[in-house]
Amino acid sequence: MATPYIMPYEQWLVRMEESQLMASPAELHGLVSGLLSAGVQAEQKQILPVLYDFLNDSQAVPVAVQKQIVELIEKTAEQLQHSDYAFALLLPSDDDSLIERLEAVVEWCQAFLVGFAVLQTDLSLVPEDIREAIDQLTEITRLDVHSSSDFSEQENEESYYLVLEHIRILALNCFHEVGLKYQQGAAPKKTLH
Repeated sequence: MATPYIMPYEQWLVRMEESQLMASPAELHGLVSGLLSAGVQAEQKQILPVLYDFLNDSQAVPVAVQKQIVELIEKTAEQLQHSDYAFALLLPSDDDSLIERLEAVVEWCQAFLVGFAVLQTDLSLVPEDIREAIDQLTEITRLDVHSSSDFSEQENEESYYLVLEHIRILALNCFHEVGLKYQQGAAPKKTLH
């Protein structure tokens, strides 16, 4: 399956390792998606300082990878806003083992929750369905990816894709119910640090 982002997961992995960043591509994309879904503007000055905290101990990242991260932010924002629900998670390819893909899904969800919590610190202020979405994403982070399964490989693959689709819909709901409204003036703009 081709990635809708500027580079496939494996290239992101190499680029981030070369830059000695302390996160996986799944965590990077989960964090970006969570920040946008919470209402952070897809602007460099708004989002990059948070990413630097997470990725590089508050230090700026090398210019080459920063440019690609900015493109990833823009592409993710575009996908979240698109009416055809084109949003896709940045995860390992189908050629990677199911365990590797599940580990990346867990990392993506954990980072999404961190990103969402940067701006949405009081979940009592968000709609009930969004609180439920956050609870469901939290449950996914508790997934034991190394437990043995009584299901066939095909059943496990089908379950994986069902979970992915569910996560995608949860993230889109968070963006449309909270992020868009917050970005459109439901709260004053402030710089995140």
